[in-house]
Amino acid sequence: MTDIPKTAGSRWRQITALALKASVSAGLLAYLLYVQVDNADDIWSAIGQADPLLLLLAFSLNAIGYLLCSWRWQILLKAQGFRVPLIELIRAYTIGIFFNSFLPGLMSGDFMRALDISDRVSSYTRSFLILFVERLTGMFGLLVLAVFALPLAGWNIIGQTGVIWVLAAIAALLLAAGLILKAMPHSQSQGRLRHIPGIRKLGGIAHNMSETSKGFASRMTAVYGCMAISIVFQANVVLHFYLIGLAVGIDLPLQVYFGIIPVSLFVMMIPASINGIGIREQIFVYLFGAFGTDAAAAISLAWLALAMVLLQAVAGGVLFALRKRRRAAAPGETAASKPSPPG
Repeated sequence: MTDIPKTAGSRWRQITALALKASVSAGLLAYLLYVQVDNADDIWSAIGQADPLLLLLAFSLNAIGYLLCSWRWQILLKAQGFRVPLIELIRAYTIGIFFNSFLPGLMSGDFMRALDISDRVSSYTRSFLILFVERLTGMFGLLVLAVFALPLAGWNIIGQTGVIWVLAAIAALLLAAGLILKAMPHSQSQGRLRHIPGIRKLGGIAHNMSETSKGFASRMTAVYGCMAISIVFQANVVLHFYLIGLAVGIDLPLQVYFGIIPVSLFVMMIPASINGIGIREQIFVYLFGAFGTDAAAAISLAWLALAMVLLQAVAGGVLFALRKRRRAAAPGETAASKPSPPG
């Protein structure tokens, strides 16, 4: 009986959070359209006149992105002793985009990705931690691109926009996350945890965290390789936005996009709106505006990019509806398709 109020309370918290995010998105969009844009029709005009071939090429780069991200995920899983076919990871990645787009929470899609391959990985905790490390390597790739590209964009713009402080904050977060992973509890502490009443479950989670941390510590080559893949992936993302910008008539050199897009993506990670709506447009208007781009063109770029994400999300929803779940592996199962983790 005590579980019902908790469930109801959790549901109401989710509804409240979603309502707040919807309010933020609506408020930012209203301010954008009625204050920052002189004529909203200019946005639709830019979208309507966009070059369809460039848009198609930009959208096709998503296939390269799927492959790179899924390969990166596969390498990290393999480093932990789990072998999952690449096609399954591509499917799970697409499903994750669907849930990231339509559910509240910054990592809703990651939870679903971990769940989708739960019959391949013996521990949901370890599966999610692997995805967490994958996220960190992706953020590292963004940070590297931004650090190298911003000087090319111009130091005066860097000082004017204050993006250096955003990058400094991200670098600090990545450093803190890396130190936390390195300092995860070792097996000696878990023995003591198991003897404390009521937290045996926490002891099991701590054990899985420790095993995951030790697995990566002994296979850092795989982590470094994923960092390199992340840099290539994020460069592909920047090129994606560059092509959309060309399609709507934004005449800026590619190196400017390498400075703007990583910073914009970091800002869009702030879980204050639905799928970044409102925040995406504001940061594009602000940063592209620093290079002389008018608000209508910046918003058209933002909306076309969002439309492509939503198309991918629809594909992920279809895959989720049509997928067939395999039998979940029993604890301790060591079949060839689901090997036991090392250690």
